[in-house]
Amino acid sequence: MKIMSAMPAVRPSLIIRNRLALPWLMCLPLLLIVAACSQQGGPTDPAPDFELTLYGTETRQAGETLRLSDLEGKPVVLNFWFPSCPPCVAEMPEFERVFQQHRAYDVEFVGVQLVGIDTAEDGQNFVNEVGVTYALGPDEDDIITKYKVNGFPMTIFIDKEQNIVRRWQGVLNEEKMEEILGEILN
Repeated sequence: MKIMSAMPAVRPSLIIRNRLALPWLMCLPLLLIVAACSQQGGPTDPAPDFELTLYGTETRQAGETLRLSDLEGKPVVLNFWFPSCPPCVAEMPEFERVFQQHRAYDVEFVGVQLVGIDTAEDGQNFVNEVGVTYALGPDEDDIITKYKVNGFPMTIFIDKEQNIVRRWQGVLNEEKMEEILGEILN
């Protein structure tokens, strides 16, 4: 008497193909993240005004208030971050370098910290440790919601007329920042 298996026979070629596909399937989440970290352009929209109480830096007094409307006539690089976000931390030195290079062109850099995972105190300690000198502060005005931030880091480029020109989700390097700044400075 012959016993029939309930499992169908599997061809070796199918096993090989599935094993070859496995690394690609494992990389799928990474590929989706990379796609999400690419540039996000779109039509020019007015940038919502906000109020940010700043951390103390070399260029700003602790407790000073900054409003986007006070920066009218200047391009603004608005970066959303938090201290325990590794990609946010990785791009901070590049932001500082580009800020220093563009100070003469009256470009404002503003960092808005998500508060929740990290406290405002963590943010100030991070700013002191890293030596960032541009304007940064904790989001106490729901700025993240106003700008529809859905991932970190996110950077929004605002022109002199206070219109959103470009959104970038994910890490930005110095070269790409320079390229985008070239577009809004012209």
